[in-house]
Amino acid sequence: MRSRILPALGLAGVLAVGLSLGSASADAAPAPRTTTIEVVEKGTAINLVDVAPADSALGDQLIGTGDLIGRDGRKVGTSSFVGVSTDARPRTAELLTFVYELPGGKITTSGTARLSATGPVFDETFAVTGGTGTYKNASGEVRVVQETVERAKVTFRIQR
Repeated sequence: MRSRILPALGLAGVLAVGLSLGSASADAAPAPRTTTIEVVEKGTAINLVDVAPADSALGDQLIGTGDLIGRDGRKVGTSSFVGVSTDARPRTAELLTFVYELPGGKITTSGTARLSATGPVFDETFAVTGGTGTYKNASGEVRVVQETVERAKVTFRIQR
C-alpha cells in the first residue's frame, strides 16, 4: 500500500476544509432512488357487494385478492383491494385502495379510476400512500392497466 504525504495545511486550513466539507454534505440531500417493478396481477377471489337501491351503482363495492406474477412466471406477492363505485351509473367510476405485498414489505395505493366499456377496464396511475419494511417512507406511483376483472398489468415506480 502506498502512502501519500499531503502538504501541511495548518490548523486553520484543516478547519476550513472540514467546515466546507461538512456544510456541503449537510446541504446536499441525496437524490431519491427509483425502483421499477413490473408484475401481472391475477385475481384469485372477487366479490361484488350491491347496495340499495338496486338501480344505482353508487356505493357498490368490489372486493378482492390476487396473486402477483413476475416476469419469470412465478408468484412474487399478493394484492388485496377494495373499490367503491362513485357514480350512480353501473361500472363507470370507482375509488380504489390497493395493498400489495411484495418481498420485503407492503405498498399501499389509492386513487380513482374511470371505467371503460371498451378496451381495458381502466388504465390509471395511483399514488403510493405508504409502505412497510423495504418500502417504509416510499413515495411514487403505481400504474394499473386492468385488462379484465381477473387480470391487470401493474408497474410500480417507487422512490426511496
